[in-house]
Amino acid sequence: MDRRKALRNIGTGIGAIAVTPTVISLFQSCQSAATYTPVFIPANDFNAIADIMELIIPATDIPGAKELKLPEFTDAYINAVWNAQQKESFTSSWDAFKSATLTTSGKSDASSLNSADWDAQLAKYLKGTPEETEEEAVRFATQIRSLAVNAFKTNEFIGENVLAYAPIPGEQRGCVDLMETTGGKAWSL
Repeated sequence: MDRRKALRNIGTGIGAIAVTPTVISLFQSCQSAATYTPVFIPANDFNAIADIMELIIPATDIPGAKELKLPEFTDAYINAVWNAQQKESFTSSWDAFKSATLTTSGKSDASSLNSADWDAQLAKYLKGTPEETEEEAVRFATQIRSLAVNAFKTNEFIGENVLAYAPIPGEQRGCVDLMETTGGKAWSL
C-alpha cells in the first residue's frame, strides 16, 4: 500500500468530524425535523445515499442510520463544514460510484438500483480489490463509511444509550482497565 494514501486515509478518518457547537446544533436540528430537504446532496440522490448508509449501519438491536437520521446530519455537515474542493471531490466520487454501480448491475437508471446493487458495490470497494481505474468510486465508498461511522459515534442516542456516558464525570482515575470502568464500552463524546 502507498504510504501517502494510508496517511491521508488515517488523517481523513481522525479529522472527519470535529465536535464543535456548530456540529452539535446540526445534529440537533436533524433530530427534530419531521421532514428533511437536502441542502448539499441532490434530492434525487439523497435516498440512494441514505440506503448506502443504512447498509453500512443497519438496524439491529440498536437503530440504523436512517432511524438515527445520519444521512440528514451528513448532508448538513458537508454543507456547513466542508470547503468547495472537498464538496466537489465528494460529488465527483459519488458520480463515479453511481456510474460504476449502474455498469455492474446492467441497469440504465440510478432510480432502478436497489439495496442489493449498492451492497454489492460497497463490498467490492471496501472488502475486495478494485481496479486502479476505480479510484474515485473507492474514495466515495471509504468516505461515506467514515462519515456514517463518525455521525453514528456523535449521535445523541448512541452516546447516551450505547457508549459509556457520564453527564457529570466523577473522579479521575488513571491507569485503570476499560472493562473495570465502563464495561468495555468506549466513552461518549
